[in-house]
Amino acid sequence: MARVSEIAFACPTCGAEATAGLDGQGRCAACGAETALTLSSSLRDQRVVDRCPACQGEQLWVKRDFNQRAGLAIVILGAALAPFTPFYSSLFVAAAIDAVLYLLLPEIAICYRCQAVFRGFRRNPRHEAFDLHVAEQYGTRRS
Repeated sequence: MARVSEIAFACPTCGAEATAGLDGQGRCAACGAETALTLSSSLRDQRVVDRCPACQGEQLWVKRDFNQRAGLAIVILGAALAPFTPFYSSLFVAAAIDAVLYLLLPEIAICYRCQAVFRGFRRNPRHEAFDLHVAEQYGTRRS
């Protein structure tokens, strides 16, 4: 089953999260402002992100679509239960859960310049994992 393609970007009016689909029509949930994004043909037709339609940036990075706080909670729970489980097996269970989630969850692309998030698109082979050197050029931090 294919995921619905979605672009999440900062609303130019209020800065809250706005979302757009493949039609390029974005809407802010907070203020209701509408933004028209200009999608490249690669993004629209092939569902491959080649540039960010929100800021026209061409440098993006990829990661798994997983809430880091939830991952940290799994590790903390595994560590807290470790003294009470045989051979600290709760740590192994936490590691197994993390590995399964890593295999199952889809990748998302994130723009270095404006932090727009692209869900439900095919991976562009030019985009790699987060690179601190590239991020420092834009003054961004890893999310």
